[in-house]
Amino acid sequence: MMRWIIRMGEIILKSRQVRRFMRKALQKHLVIQAQVRGAKVKVSPWQGMLFLDLIEGEESAAEDAIRHTFGLTSADPLTSVSVDAEVVADAVIHLAPTEKGATFAVQCKRHGEKQEWTSQTFAGAVGAAILARAPHLKVNLSNPEWPVRIALMPEEVGILGTKIVCQGGLPTGVQGSVITELNNERDYLAAWLVMRRGCRLIVSSDSKTELLDLVKLWDPSQINDDLKSYLATAPGPGYIGAVWAVVGDNLGSQTFQIDGNVPMATLEPLVGWSEETMDELRRRAEIDSAIA
Repeated sequence: MMRWIIRMGEIILKSRQVRRFMRKALQKHLVIQAQVRGAKVKVSPWQGMLFLDLIEGEESAAEDAIRHTFGLTSADPLTSVSVDAEVVADAVIHLAPTEKGATFAVQCKRHGEKQEWTSQTFAGAVGAAILARAPHLKVNLSNPEWPVRIALMPEEVGILGTKIVCQGGLPTGVQGSVITELNNERDYLAAWLVMRRGCRLIVSSDSKTELLDLVKLWDPSQINDDLKSYLATAPGPGYIGAVWAVVGDNLGSQTFQIDGNVPMATLEPLVGWSEETMDELRRRAEIDSAIA
């Protein structure tokens, strides 16, 4: 069974009550993101991180779900072996470069309660075991050609694969709901930014279909009413779930009200952005310029 170790970002800085609320919302979101991509996963919290186990479906589907879930900073595929430097060396040696003088380094991070090994002593032991098997290699701790990344846990060692860089932010839906009408690229990018900050979109029926389809990649609650109900996060700490703003580009003097007395906030997060930063945002938000 394939497993990933997943790191959360801002969530771990919150108070215990808010952290628990956001983590549970994130776990549900990850499960559904995998489900709509044809995979079945189990998500479990551990030591301020998450383990995601693939039960059914393709690895690529699970990794795509991870990439499209806000609130995560990174993830690594993980292969578990016993806490034994020789076993770890045997498991990774087939990945060693064959060129004489090629460099490597063992990068070890310890998780959980302290046991027999520290991260430094275990990294040293694994490095020595690798050199015994591949004496043509050299150690370079600062800039290795072959980084051997491992996670040292009390009962096992995780050999980490290629890191998946995620989008950070907060889980979608934990910061209330905002209204948007997606007419062009800039409307979508503005909406994407507030989704990344934990807001759930209430999308106008007049929005462009292709832009709404992009939103669905990041928030499956937009797909149908059943998923919208399942992923609803209200009520929560701070009256989460209330509609409190409208987001878009160049909203001008438009005014919106929740009732007769309370005006809605207007969010225009793209004001002042340079074209260079906009290009980076387009890349992260996965928008094709042809949609504009």
